[in-house]
Amino acid sequence: MSSVFKPHVSDEFHPLRRVILGTAEGLKSDPDPELLAGLPKTSALYDQPDPQVTEEEFRLFRTILESEGIQVDQPIRVNLPEVVDQTCPRDIGFVIDGLYVHARSKYQSRNSEHRGIDHLIDAFDPEYRITMPEGTFLEGGDVVLAPGRVFCGLGARSNRAGILWLAEILERYGIKRQIIIVSHDVLHLDCCWNVIHPDLALWSTGSTESFTHLSGASFKMDYETITIDQKEQAALATNVLVISPDHLIARDDPTCERVNRLIESDHNINVQRMRFDSVPSIGGSFRCATLPLVRN
Repeated sequence: MSSVFKPHVSDEFHPLRRVILGTAEGLKSDPDPELLAGLPKTSALYDQPDPQVTEEEFRLFRTILESEGIQVDQPIRVNLPEVVDQTCPRDIGFVIDGLYVHARSKYQSRNSEHRGIDHLIDAFDPEYRITMPEGTFLEGGDVVLAPGRVFCGLGARSNRAGILWLAEILERYGIKRQIIIVSHDVLHLDCCWNVIHPDLALWSTGSTESFTHLSGASFKMDYETITIDQKEQAALATNVLVISPDHLIARDDPTCERVNRLIESDHNINVQRMRFDSVPSIGGSFRCATLPLVRN
């Protein structure tokens, strides 16, 4: 009898132990027209990246993760006409403490992607995995964890019903966290806000409108922040993947270099730079391309 797997993620920066990494497998030549039509005004229209280049970038990314002792899983190919890529598993599910949430997107292509990881999620304790109901929308890119808090993005890919549903579910499971709603005008919250250390966040201030509690009261910012300008935001300088509190992976890109250097020089965090251009060309980066299952 196989043992039941228990995921656990409490924040964005404790040591990463197991992760689902996106794949270039099944990358189609044309993007989903519905996804293009639903892009926020701040996102540029895009073409699909080259499959061979994308595959090589994922291969190198996987090598780096495994060299750190991280168990890496990848989706199997979903052979459905609406699925045009499986590069960003972050959006199709997320873990909060010991609970796995099967996310719901406004777009069928994103929802169908989950079939590629069903074989992994089926090993989880059924009592601690839950699927968002119809009419509620909240993708994993709009969920950023910090100690005692869940920052939930309210933007193009999410709605208030999804956030309120999550708050109710966390209470039902006895998970005590403040819900902070962040209105923004980019694709996902992690494209403009990321808590990379207990007291440090990357923040594109020009992309967010407000931080509020569920009650509507304003959230008092109590993190030290590195401010990200609009060009850096577009290059996804916030969308890093933290491996451990003193080590993260960021884009090796000239536009991101100021931010990378500040993280190193002012906060003594090792920034491992990697050339990663294919997934960013369609709106995601290292955080989007990964779905953490276990952080210690």
